Amino acid sequence: MKTLFNTHLAHIQEIIKEALSCCRLDGVWIYAGQADHYFLDDQTKSFHINPYFNYVVPMPKAEGSWVFLDGYSKPKLYFYQPKDYWYFVEALPDDFWCDAFEWEVITQPEQIRQVINNRTNCAFIGEDEQLAKSLGFFSINDRKLLNILNYYRAYKTEYEIECIFQAQKPALFGHIAAKQAFEEGQSEFAINLAYLQASEQSDLNVPYGNIIAINEHGAVLHYNRLATKAPETRRSFLIDAGATYLGYASDITRTYQYEKNDLFAGLLQSMEQIKRDIIAELQVGYNYLTYHTQVQQRISKLLQESGLINLPAEQIFDLGINRAFLPHGLGHFLGLQVHDIGGWQQNKRGAIKRPPEVYPSLRCTRELAEGMVLTIEPGLYFIELLLQEWRAHPLADKFDWCAIEMLKGFGGIRTEDNIVMRATGAENLTVKMQQALNLS
Repeated sequence: MKTLFNTHLAHIQEIIKEALSCCRLDGVWIYAGQADHYFLDDQTKSFHINPYFNYVVPMPKAEGSWVFLDGYSKPKLYFYQPKDYWYFVEALPDDFWCDAFEWEVITQPEQIRQVINNRTNCAFIGEDEQLAKSLGFFSINDRKLLNILNYYRAYKTEYEIECIFQAQKPALFGHIAAKQAFEEGQSEFAINLAYLQASEQSDLNVPYGNIIAINEHGAVLHYNRLATKAPETRRSFLIDAGATYLGYASDITRTYQYEKNDLFAGLLQSMEQIKRDIIAELQVGYNYLTYHTQVQQRISKLLQESGLINLPAEQIFDLGINRAFLPHGLGHFLGLQVHDIGGWQQNKRGAIKRPPEVYPSLRCTRELAEGMVLTIEPGLYFIELLLQEWRAHPLADKFDWCAIEMLKGFGGIRTEDNIVMRATGAENLTVKMQQALNLS
């Protein structure tokens, strides 16, 4: 990892050099951030690192720390280590990346004022803009600077790809434990605990809130409840949960069937095949929208072939019926942020290409290129809110409403892997880790 990280940091230095030259600045100070307090409370929210800091420094828990870069000299890390007996204080790390920085320990937040030089011609990147102003910065979260950084963050270095690959491991162990807990008849709450224990995480440091959805709860795309009682009837289980490695996330989804039902079993098998087929077809040089459209066409065909809608697949697609069954995008960039930055940004100047009106939830409109890491997550759902429009449509009699009503009890299907684009196509990091661990 040391060699990979040193190459990664050298790459960042070149980006910083370019960005500072474009913005006519001498350097950039990146603040890791600090946990905010709840409204009128002395308790703090859980800390989440500034992703730009974590991009440079592989330490997601470096709360209160700073890093300075100018693109030329060795990056300077100001590590915050308060003298505190109320809360746990991070020890000075001794890891593969440490000698890539010059170090200085600060024990009081105010000490940073004494070391920041030439602040009027340096940039600040961080959430606390009031702090930046109080320190005398003029360039605060400069859009031109961030556009350049955001554009390059879409192209992952081999260090970043390795981190995302390693993040698959704890998530996969968690998924196995969660599936077993579901099959044992446990509640969503208990299944979540099983996932956290097996993946060695807490609810405070998962990359996103775990989606643990039994039966009809699978129709809520970002289901954010955990029932403490198991349902009397177990039909299906959808789990969308990941993990992190040095701040980089994995994002994996699986759907399982418990109650025997041939129609749902066929749909589940078809969705897995759609995912595999799309991943096999991904190529650099094609816009992500192309593949999202292909998935929507495949969903249209599946709706027709399964007998759920008695119309030609082409007509289902043209009318947009398929979008009621798959209302989200095919996937998104993945990295330091689960929905990683830059999915709509087309160039270093920050030009934005929004998705077409019919696909408002599509998070990536970029042309695929080597080094991009994305999720591929086709879905098929039975959401009453979206079906209501078609119940009142002149073509309502073309829908098999009895079958759809039955399938509503299963909620939905989503299956998701994490891939990296290579010159020859997509490499499936999730499957690669499954194979490395000899997991089915």
